[in-house]
Amino acid sequence: MTTAYRHVAHSSDFEPTESFHSLREHCPLHHEADHDPPFFVLSRFDDIVSTLKQPDLWLNRDGPGVFYQERGVLGTTDEPDHGRHRRTLRSMFLPSAIERLSPRVGDIADALFDEFVDDGHGDFVTVFAAPFPALVIAELLGVHDDDRDAFRRWSTLAVDALTGGDVDRYHEAKARLEDYVEAGVDARDELLRAGSTIPVDVLSCLTVARREKVISHQEARHLGYQLLVAGHETTTGLLGLMLYRLLQRPEMMRSLRTDRGLLPSAIEEALRFDSPVQGLFRTNANDCLVHGEVVPAGSKVQLLFASANRDPNHFSDPDEFRIDRERIELGHHVAFGWGIHHCIGAPLARLETRIAFERILDRMHDIELTGEPARNDSFVLHNLTSLPIRWRVPEEAR
Repeated sequence: MTTAYRHVAHSSDFEPTESFHSLREHCPLHHEADHDPPFFVLSRFDDIVSTLKQPDLWLNRDGPGVFYQERGVLGTTDEPDHGRHRRTLRSMFLPSAIERLSPRVGDIADALFDEFVDDGHGDFVTVFAAPFPALVIAELLGVHDDDRDAFRRWSTLAVDALTGGDVDRYHEAKARLEDYVEAGVDARDELLRAGSTIPVDVLSCLTVARREKVISHQEARHLGYQLLVAGHETTTGLLGLMLYRLLQRPEMMRSLRTDRGLLPSAIEEALRFDSPVQGLFRTNANDCLVHGEVVPAGSKVQLLFASANRDPNHFSDPDEFRIDRERIELGHHVAFGWGIHHCIGAPLARLETRIAFERILDRMHDIELTGEPARNDSFVLHNLTSLPIRWRVPEEAR
């Protein structure tokens, strides 16, 4: 890899702004020829949005990662299959449906805090940021309470593999999760055959869609699994990095304690500033001329969302973390993508983060780092693997 891109892709540095700037200014179409497979990188906001607005040219079917993979479901396929999968799940991910989930998400957050908060110290990623999204996804899917511990363990193993986990254990965990999805769908199918009602959850959506032959047996398995992976690691990254940025800026933490109405703005700024998904890949259907260079058909092209979100042509002082940005800027980032492939789970991620930080503000005071945070080694996902902190529990929260 070239020096600039290597710095973005494989670095413990939390501030890759110089590399982003270099790519945008000097190499807006970068060719990473030394990687196997080779790929291209787009780093400017306008180029990335233009690409996302042309889903018939820039395809998902070869997978959102750098390696080519077989066509899958939802985020790893194109129209008309993508729309069919999205319609299957849409009712569960409408903002109104997600907001109705709010009390249960709050209960999950409270239960996790009860496990660790009185200790006064710990690794925030381990005790909360990693398990919380997995348990919320389990709730949304319809995982039985008795199965939550096993589900949490399998999901952790599966997600770890995205950034270098044990491949054999990953395949085992993936198979167990898909088997669980299939068993849940089969059980709901039996209830419907018996004339009984079924719960309002994702497994029920998959059951109805499978019965009506909207999706296949295999698609039902894959959709349940993909929701888990897509909604776990990314939210873990958002929670950890947002807390880290606020610890670097105690005046902003104080502002949030004083005015909870600032939380939505802080969440959007965290999404822009530290995009949990650094950049996903597309494959072009035809030869394309981009910045004077021919990109051959079938090339892997990374859309570097993190760089787009620091583009000074679209954000004032883009390398500053600010929760007082104008509303038009706060809602203009591409952390969740753009267009028809905009992340279906965006409302859930925002809800989880708001509820998590409400608990942090209520139950953890005087938070400070006790060691160096660590980030993962990935040029697709950006998150923390460790955030050691200590805190004081206020009397009213005991």
